[in-house]
Amino acid sequence: MARKSKRNFAQADIPVSTKAVKYATYGYTRISVEGERSEDSIEGQKAIIQDYIKDKADLDLRGIESDLGYSGTDFQRPGYKKLMDGIQSGAVQCVVVKDLSRLGRSYLEVGELLFDTFPAYNVRFISVTDQYDSFADDAAKKKLLILFKNLINHMYSRDTGKKIRAAHEAKKRRGELAGLPPYGYIRGEDGKTLAFDGDAAEVVQLIFDMRLEGKSSYSIAKHLNHSGILSPQSRNYQLGRATHKKFAKRSIWWASNIRKILRCETYTGMIVQGKYDCKGKHHRQLPKEQWIRHENMHPAIISREQFDAVQKLMDDVKEWKSNEDEHVAPIPKNRYVGKIFCSRCELAAVRKARRDAGSVNISYYCYYCNDELKLELGLKKMHWLSLKVLDEAVMGALKMHMNLLIEMDALVEELTKSEAYNSSVTEILKEKAKWELAERTANKTLSAAYTHLLDKLLDYKEYEIIRTRVDIDKNNALLRLETIEAELRKHSEMSAKNTRWRDIYNEFYSLELPTKEMIQALISRIEIDPLTNEINLILNYSNELEELQEFLGEVPGNV
Repeated sequence: MARKSKRNFAQADIPVSTKAVKYATYGYTRISVEGERSEDSIEGQKAIIQDYIKDKADLDLRGIESDLGYSGTDFQRPGYKKLMDGIQSGAVQCVVVKDLSRLGRSYLEVGELLFDTFPAYNVRFISVTDQYDSFADDAAKKKLLILFKNLINHMYSRDTGKKIRAAHEAKKRRGELAGLPPYGYIRGEDGKTLAFDGDAAEVVQLIFDMRLEGKSSYSIAKHLNHSGILSPQSRNYQLGRATHKKFAKRSIWWASNIRKILRCETYTGMIVQGKYDCKGKHHRQLPKEQWIRHENMHPAIISREQFDAVQKLMDDVKEWKSNEDEHVAPIPKNRYVGKIFCSRCELAAVRKARRDAGSVNISYYCYYCNDELKLELGLKKMHWLSLKVLDEAVMGALKMHMNLLIEMDALVEELTKSEAYNSSVTEILKEKAKWELAERTANKTLSAAYTHLLDKLLDYKEYEIIRTRVDIDKNNALLRLETIEAELRKHSEMSAKNTRWRDIYNEFYSLELPTKEMIQALISRIEIDPLTNEINLILNYSNELEELQEFLGEVPGNV
């Protein structure tokens, strides 16, 4: 029997694409404690990730984010947050980890990442030792296994937490120190009791003496700073109790450090533990009768009489502060709560309220940099940012942003109704139909070729040639369709965004002063310079404004 022509299946004019798809790839490593086995160390995890990626032509390693000393149940890790910011901005297209537990040990959080967040941003996820690739053909089959491993990690974390809490509770009951020694003490040779920490113990005695002389906590902190004495944070870093590099810079004493020391009963030789219920992320102070006390467990830095005298002084001050004149103007609530930070050290700014002639003056400043800059520059006083100046600057910036967005919104609405715009959308839809037809044709061609293979009208080698060329044709069609659909989504989403922006800005446009609701809705972060009080506003909708400008540049007929 004569063989049929194969001309329809091996066309010479089928386009061939040699360009390989590359994913912008970032590794992620995490370890909760140092000293674990080598393959679980940060460097060990990095080596596994790099070794895996080096032979993968479709993975372009751009960097590796790391978190050292962070629990898998804590999702406020700096490296993790940076990775998520990259995913949301589109800079991260693929995430590679050594194993699933490095990503996290919370069943709900990790499950949401794997099967909600990553797919929503079209991010590929690879766990090397779990042999899981979310873009692989067998990913669906392995989903149940990944869910099971995620649950095991979650249960392991909870079980470990229970064992640690039980061990700490047993230590407390025996009178052994379960946490870090307070400032002025170090662990004794047996590792269970406390011993004097040289000069730091003398500083504790000095703090109590100065308080008994009538000095305030702020005055004592100021004296210690001018004397160049290391703060508790810096001393812990020096002793190796704290390993984070941020503590290496903290040489400033705060009034809160002084008050904490003055309230610490451990300096009388008594171990007081179990003050807080530490289950979960939040610590709740327990009633005093539930605290675990053991007397005469270590050498005392101060006497019981000194401690009790200081407590009476501090209680009297607290009582005096609470008896305020009812006719004095009340302090308004902080409408900028959680939004103002220092541009120098990135810590949250402090709000200070001062009463003057029946009125309340509110300012913002960085407590840490305020004292440090005065020491460095020899200044007697630092100027703080007043609430009035802050309100004016914020309202001016928001009004300008609102006006610009409203003008651009009106321009978009006008242009999207134009004949040129509608003609452009029509052309996009025609092109979409063309590539959909190309995809269907490729599927039919491949199906026909397979039928001919079964009928022995084609041998396997001839079929593979046809399949390879048709797959290329089909992939080109799918890639083009993906681009077209993204463009169509951009047009429809822009219209939805405009409506949302319009509703949000119309709600606040007529206001003369910013409200808490306005600040929370429109502002992401406010940074202030501790020396010049220069303000930098980071708005929630700055990216959307850039998208709107880009969209306007692409709209046909816009000049």
